[in-house]
Amino acid sequence: MFRTSSSSIGISLALAIVSLFESSHADIVGCDAVNCPLDKYNQTQCVIGNTTAHEIGISSFNSELLSPQPLTWTLAIQTAGNQGNTIERGFFLGSPPSTNLQGKNSSRILACSLFFEGIASRLRFPGTDPEYDQGNCDDALTAVCVSDLRKQSQDELAKIMSNEARDDFSNITLRCDRLGNALRDHAPASCAIATNGAWGDVLARSLTNLTTAPPISQGNCHPTTGANYDIASIAAIRIEVPSRSTTELRSALFGVTPIMTIAYSDDGANVEVDLTCLKTIGPKAIQATEKKSGAPALGFSGIAVLFLAMGHFSYVYL
Repeated sequence: MFRTSSSSIGISLALAIVSLFESSHADIVGCDAVNCPLDKYNQTQCVIGNTTAHEIGISSFNSELLSPQPLTWTLAIQTAGNQGNTIERGFFLGSPPSTNLQGKNSSRILACSLFFEGIASRLRFPGTDPEYDQGNCDDALTAVCVSDLRKQSQDELAKIMSNEARDDFSNITLRCDRLGNALRDHAPASCAIATNGAWGDVLARSLTNLTTAPPISQGNCHPTTGANYDIASIAAIRIEVPSRSTTELRSALFGVTPIMTIAYSDDGANVEVDLTCLKTIGPKAIQATEKKSGAPALGFSGIAVLFLAMGHFSYVYL
């Protein structure tokens, strides 16, 4: 991850000193890793609050500012609608009891998350089956793009915080929105996957004061790789798929979402930026059955019929 540090009070000076830390990301895992139970149709099922997911993806990341232990992002996907053509994508943060979002030393620690959902359906990891393929952001975006995007986010945060000194310094949610807007239509030149230099929709969510909210019910499974971790619902996205196209539906189901997590002290002296690229991972038992039968991998836990869209998806952010 990128991390900046300075004892200077000046925000611009503090954020100008940039060093690169390698962010440790574990492989993305799915229901196989957390023992999701089976439903009556012998499909994996993970109940998280109001979400009943048949496939999930979990990736961990490190943040010195937020926790001495890794945190996790979980993506849970469920289908709805009479034809199964409504895809609901839920993003959840897994955090240990030691997570620090209320203060560290003499300075509060603040955090934002940005979900680059507008590009997700176009991103892939290397491989032949998007339901099971593995990778990281370097694979999906290129290493140069990842580095430039992290640096850009720090530069934009510095500008936003500098302006807030005479504007609205206390509105943390607005700060997250401003950062998402600043990045959305100005992708670094090295990020060739962005259409005409734009990422499409970038959903911003503040993580500050998250630990004061009650954790959501984890139902019949524990959708994080950390023992005794709490789970918080951070973002939910509904994708309406109006017509039928296997290629387009698989893009909606198994696309890769870049998630940027920014942690920083409210005096601007310390900043960390992590970028996690997340997708769901199908159960290995289903993959083995598909390989043995020679049938096409329709995916999503062996669902036989998939209804997908030709053309554009309709997104609803919840």
